[in-house]
Amino acid sequence: MPPGIADIAAIPGDIDAIVLAAGQSRRTFPQHKLLARDADGRPMLATTIRRIQASTARRIIVVLGHRAHDIRDAIMPYMDPRHPPPHLIHAAGHACGLSASLRAGVAAAQAEGAGGALICLGDMPLVPTGLLDRMIQTHHDSHPAAVVVMQGGRRGHPVLWDRRMFPALLRMQGDRGARDLLRQMGDDLRRLPAGPEIHADFDTPERLAQFSMLSLVS
Repeated sequence: MPPGIADIAAIPGDIDAIVLAAGQSRRTFPQHKLLARDADGRPMLATTIRRIQASTARRIIVVLGHRAHDIRDAIMPYMDPRHPPPHLIHAAGHACGLSASLRAGVAAAQAEGAGGALICLGDMPLVPTGLLDRMIQTHHDSHPAAVVVMQGGRRGHPVLWDRRMFPALLRMQGDRGARDLLRQMGDDLRRLPAGPEIHADFDTPERLAQFSMLSLVS
């Protein structure tokens, strides 16, 4: 455990999901990957969010940045009306790297008293709701500093952080995310087995072409 982190007990049932969706999609330029449509016409980010809406997460925070208005207008008609709509925020420093979006999302979760934050990537629409619920339940059962998913010996996404890690996450800088923090967890890290979907993102033109042929309506 990194030094200087207070031992704060988490509150069961208060996990906020944070969807990182502020990037510039440079690898798929001129197409924005999160606006790409599947075979049924649904934007990628909308599918990612709908699967989280169906989970036991308390609230969904979507961190926007590049083309925020276009993304908001594209996804909102596809939100599941049976669940509360996502809370959309803007990461002012999103162009400076992934950590700016992470900090914005964590700050929003912390401000509402979240017991933890489930960090999801907007370009990973194949992650199933059931896996998200398993991660949340694992946190509720033992309150580790973090819950990660593993497949083939590799860590994937999403990652669930307990709220006692929020101060460290809010100090993140650059474009590396929180990988270094995970390496320091030791026995306070829970690993869950998962399928290949935890590595399945869509961040190249070739992968977007594959996404366009998928039918993911739920």
